[in-house]
Amino acid sequence: MRLDETRFLLLLGLVCLSGDLIVIDRPLQAREPLRLPATAEKPARSTARAIKLPLNLQQVEPATSAKLARDEAIASLPLDELEDHHRERVESLLKGHHLFRRVPALRMEVAPGTYAYFRQHPDVAVAIWRVLGISKMQLVRQRPDHFQVTSPDGSSGEFDIISRSNHQIVALGTGSWVSPLLPTPIRGDGLLVVRHRLETDQDGRLFVMHQAVVFLSFPQQSVRTVARLVSPLANMAADQNFQDISAFLRMMNLAMISQPGWIEQVTDRLDSIDAPRRRLLLKTAARVYVADHRRRKPGSLSPDEAAQQFRKRLQKATRRTALPSRSTQR
Repeated sequence: MRLDETRFLLLLGLVCLSGDLIVIDRPLQAREPLRLPATAEKPARSTARAIKLPLNLQQVEPATSAKLARDEAIASLPLDELEDHHRERVESLLKGHHLFRRVPALRMEVAPGTYAYFRQHPDVAVAIWRVLGISKMQLVRQRPDHFQVTSPDGSSGEFDIISRSNHQIVALGTGSWVSPLLPTPIRGDGLLVVRHRLETDQDGRLFVMHQAVVFLSFPQQSVRTVARLVSPLANMAADQNFQDISAFLRMMNLAMISQPGWIEQVTDRLDSIDAPRRRLLLKTAARVYVADHRRRKPGSLSPDEAAQQFRKRLQKATRRTALPSRSTQR
């Protein structure tokens, strides 16, 4: 499934990558109904109930659209912590929402630095997708907590992060998207809630466990009727989009560890991203490489020596690049 095929749910999903890294390494306490599975707290080698996915992702809890899960998700919302205008919008959406999905809980081996970078710079993730040819969307950060998204077919949306805690992000958005199944664009509101935490296995490897719930509301009766009819497709799209985003984070983490030259090549083609954030991406890759090397071979190299080795690999890979730079495309 191409990332452009289910735009609105994916755009909502992107919001979970924005803001600061918010992961925990202890059991969730406050507002427990929206939970991460109990198996998430077991060592990484325990695969009970887990389903293996590409890139060594693990699904540790299946998706659901059940009323009980919806009620639990609503009960877990920090409504009393929201600004008045945000709380009013959320309450209005929940009263009229017609689609709900709690996507599978996924577990992936990703360094905190990798996860943090793309959560802080989701527009860089979208820019990389464009370079790789897997999406034509554009994501622009208008303000620290406000994003606008557009697609070539006319789909568009805007989203705000309205709440953060040490384990949860709540995002509220509105969008209009085009579907070949309908004669006119569909407009609706969406609410996304994501919980996440950091885990460490017996070998010192770091994993991120996260899960999201999505509410979608449609103001028009005709659209609501269509929404009910297409909800099975929307559910599959939500599940797949969340997996796609997780797989992207895993892929970038692997590239930072084993293909620094590829990271440099892609970074050089991010024309829509300013130079300081492109440099920060390379610095993040270097830190991830160094941390992984020191974990696998403790005491073999100092941090400075490992960083120097990263730079040498970067230069060597760049000399034999097969990916054209920006200058060669002009």
